[in-house]
Amino acid sequence: MSGDVHTWCRTCTQCARRKGPTKNNRAPMQAMAAGYPLQRVGMDILGPLEKTPSGNRYVLVLTDYFTKWTAAFPLANMEASTVAKVLVEKYVAYFGAPDCLHSDQGRSFEASVVLEMCRLFGIKKTRSSPYHPQGNGQAERFNRTLLDMLSIMVDGNPGQWDDMLPFVMLAYNSSVHESTGVTPAIAMLGRELRLPLDVQ
Repeated sequence: MSGDVHTWCRTCTQCARRKGPTKNNRAPMQAMAAGYPLQRVGMDILGPLEKTPSGNRYVLVLTDYFTKWTAAFPLANMEASTVAKVLVEKYVAYFGAPDCLHSDQGRSFEASVVLEMCRLFGIKKTRSSPYHPQGNGQAERFNRTLLDMLSIMVDGNPGQWDDMLPFVMLAYNSSVHESTGVTPAIAMLGRELRLPLDVQ
């Protein structure tokens, strides 16, 4: 019966007239590849989340396309100056500047202060197409994972998510990634992270 319904829907002339042509003349989307660490880093902002006692409501997410190493930083706001400050002080200061920084077209990422920071560090700034979140799929996919992990960690106390964020990131970067077969830590740092369970 399912096959009959499918056939009827495909051959219905009224449906075909209303739907219009189904041919897609656009080029197929390609996954953005990276050949080494920090060649391309995806950037996104998650939130608003429940406001914490520290005043944080957002998370700046940075995901390396090659290693899958992901860094996440709590933010009080999404202002471009806040994003640029966190990028420089908490990411570039530790890992160096990525070759390319990729984001959606959010105002926080396209403001002059962020573009000037990219210029000063020699970072190529790219962005995904409007209304196409899959263009920044690395960071977008991690956002779902992060929300799942945070909801487990802060169960019963959602206002403390920013306190748990570093531990969530430790767990994520210490777990084998399905697409690489290794942990983000080994791919990015060349060694596994020592966890509390490893200390005897």
